[in-house]
Amino acid sequence: MLQVTNLRGPVQVSPGARQRHRARLAYALAFLLPGLGLYSALILYPTVQSLIYSVQDWEGRKARFVGLANFAELLHDRLVWVGAANNLRVLFLLLVFQLPIALALAYMLSRRPRVAGFFRFIYFVPSIVGAATMALLWGFIYERDHGILNSLLRAIGLGHLIQPWLSKDGIVQWTVAIPGVYAGIGFFVIIFMAAIGEIPESIYEAAELDGATSWHQLIYITLPSIRGVYAMACVLAVTDALSAFVFPFILTNCGPLHRTETLTSYAVWQSFRNYRRGYGAAIAVFHFAIAVFATLLIRRLARREQETSKAL
Repeated sequence: MLQVTNLRGPVQVSPGARQRHRARLAYALAFLLPGLGLYSALILYPTVQSLIYSVQDWEGRKARFVGLANFAELLHDRLVWVGAANNLRVLFLLLVFQLPIALALAYMLSRRPRVAGFFRFIYFVPSIVGAATMALLWGFIYERDHGILNSLLRAIGLGHLIQPWLSKDGIVQWTVAIPGVYAGIGFFVIIFMAAIGEIPESIYEAAELDGATSWHQLIYITLPSIRGVYAMACVLAVTDALSAFVFPFILTNCGPLHRTETLTSYAVWQSFRNYRRGYGAAIAVFHFAIAVFATLLIRRLARREQETSKAL
């Protein structure tokens, strides 16, 4: 029982209250510690180790401190910038095609609630299927001699458009990025549908009475209402683009001649195939810094745009 001796004096807490407080604290720690342990083991510890290795020359034996030499080397490494360019290609496709397509599909399904459940499941299937399985399926599509894409082009009389989709320079960099766009659409459709569902239906009804078309409703009602969710989706798209690895690795083994390398795959190649773990860690740290900068930039732009629209 709590006993207050004075409005300004000290509060005396009974032993029973202290025991209950300690019990609640123990329960809270019991739930938090497993998550903190996993986070520390899988995220925090590898991150700290990467920072340590990035300033060392370590090939699996005795490590030698080299300071910023690894970072100076990566700035002049052509393949680092090839990987960065491929990450930017993926990001371009995600921001220009994946998110707008997902938003359009989510808007159409939200206006057709009777069929929304079925098509929501259809769009979400690629997100359920593992990325490795999806990459193998796209390998059958792109196969040069008997692939689905070239067979279709041949069947409709467009044989002159047939290409070695997974080996020709200038094409392969885009073809390994497209499967990631398709695989993630369903995830963003679900997110956008949930956000659109929070918009009062009376607003759309009033807009229809005023003669607003579906396009006007999308531009002037839906988009401003889900601006925060769309900004979050952009952050997730940046994360997906910068972590691109599975599709180029399975489809082309990041070839030919490293043309489809990404920053992630190149860091892995340097660490575990070229046995330069210090240099690979430096590439990973450089990659992480780019991801943090891009995420903060998008959030800042979204916040500034939101403040501007509120001022208007």
